[in-house]
Amino acid sequence: MHVRKFIRDSLGFAISQYLVRFLTTLRGLIAARMLGPGGYGAWSAIMLIMDYGAYAPAGTFSGLDQAVPARIVDGDAARLERLKRAGLLNVLVTTGAFIAAGLVYFARSTGQISNAWGFGGVIVALACVALHALSYYHLTLLRSHGNIGAVSMWFVLQGTIGVGLGLALIPTLGAWGLLWGWFAGTGVATLSVIWQGRAVAPLVPTVARDSITLLSIGLPMFVYTLSNFFMRSLDRVIIFRFLGTHALGLYGLAVMAVGFLLTLPDAVAYVLYPQLVRRYREGGDAPAAIRDQVQRAIRALSVLMPPLCALAYLAADDVVRWLLPSFIDGVPALRILCFSAAGLSLANLGSIVLMTLGRQRLLVPVALGMTTFGVILDLVAIRLGFGIRGVAWATFVTYVINSAVLITLAEAGMGSSPRARLRFLARAFLPLIIAILLAWTFERFAPGHGPPGPLQALRYMGSVAGCLALYLLMIVPLARGIGLKRLAGELNWPWSAARRRDGAARG
Repeated sequence: MHVRKFIRDSLGFAISQYLVRFLTTLRGLIAARMLGPGGYGAWSAIMLIMDYGAYAPAGTFSGLDQAVPARIVDGDAARLERLKRAGLLNVLVTTGAFIAAGLVYFARSTGQISNAWGFGGVIVALACVALHALSYYHLTLLRSHGNIGAVSMWFVLQGTIGVGLGLALIPTLGAWGLLWGWFAGTGVATLSVIWQGRAVAPLVPTVARDSITLLSIGLPMFVYTLSNFFMRSLDRVIIFRFLGTHALGLYGLAVMAVGFLLTLPDAVAYVLYPQLVRRYREGGDAPAAIRDQVQRAIRALSVLMPPLCALAYLAADDVVRWLLPSFIDGVPALRILCFSAAGLSLANLGSIVLMTLGRQRLLVPVALGMTTFGVILDLVAIRLGFGIRGVAWATFVTYVINSAVLITLAEAGMGSSPRARLRFLARAFLPLIIAILLAWTFERFAPGHGPPGPLQALRYMGSVAGCLALYLLMIVPLARGIGLKRLAGELNWPWSAARRRDGAARG
């Protein structure tokens, strides 16, 4: 029953995430075509304020993720309520401090963001930060209480309204239309989640020791997530700083593709984490209670993600030439970063396992080390004149090493021997190597190169069919034991239910 609910929740959340990221990807493509690399680079720059603002609560959400499911299991309603109110206080204070600091800084700034947007644009972006923080307080509690449907609805509302309105406003407002659309979508989604969470998310904060408890629990994870975000965003910051908005616009196309490809692993990790905490608590804090579910999830993603990245790799050149010819110089970076999504997909699973096992302090040195490593590689790539392509390679290498380290630490925490860890790591990353080699081979040697048209379409379809067929043949031994067929059967499809009813009626 736990497995079936996990699959339903993961599938539902993944579908909502795919819808939202499809819409944001569509927004990115249309906005890039209408605004050009410079205008799209300005939009990517203002988004950095909102991206960094998401981390203003300073570990409170991570603390709630850890503490709320445990107190639900304990059945102490009074302590649970006090914990939630203390968490709300943390969110209000820390986010308020971030917004105040942002206002002070940008009131005096003469940098590229201020020149492109003015102080008014910064105010709207910081308002989105405030709405996002209040929403995530509710989303965290709803997820811990098992209401993934309400969580999915928030993302759908924010995505559909924010993207649709933003695109509608571009002809009259330009890049400002995207910003106002995103503000409106976030506002409507926030009101919705406040209503959905009224039974589990108190709106009156309280001063209690639990505020410190949440920060102490969540601080290691906060340092990790913030450093991890730095690792995932400093490539953009470095490009913005050293190469300008035009280069950032070209590179933003690759970032958009990676965000879309990460939908499935992000959804799995988001749904899996509170369930692991509960199962671990119910199993008497024994790593064996979560080992099987974790290993199956890691192996499933390691098999499913690489072919998706290969499809994006093969389609990159034709799609960009057809839709965004002015972005053609960004294709090399796009192709490289496509596979970085598979490299990064396992990192989140490794991190939530370490958090579940109470070993979140290990995440801090890993995150800081990987961030430093990634920055050094990015700066070296810039210094050597490799441009955004060199930054993309640096990012890919950093992502893969980061995932390998976290998966190894997670396996060690669950009691695996050194030999078993090495074998599991090889099994997890071999599909990625296979997919990279196959995609590169078909792209380089498949006949039919030429301008966009029917011949190119046939070339792409033939390359996809050949690449997937060979990948499946080579991956079968690695997929044994995951239980993909059993997982598919546990999805409880409507036609399966109808078949069971018909069988029962005949019986």
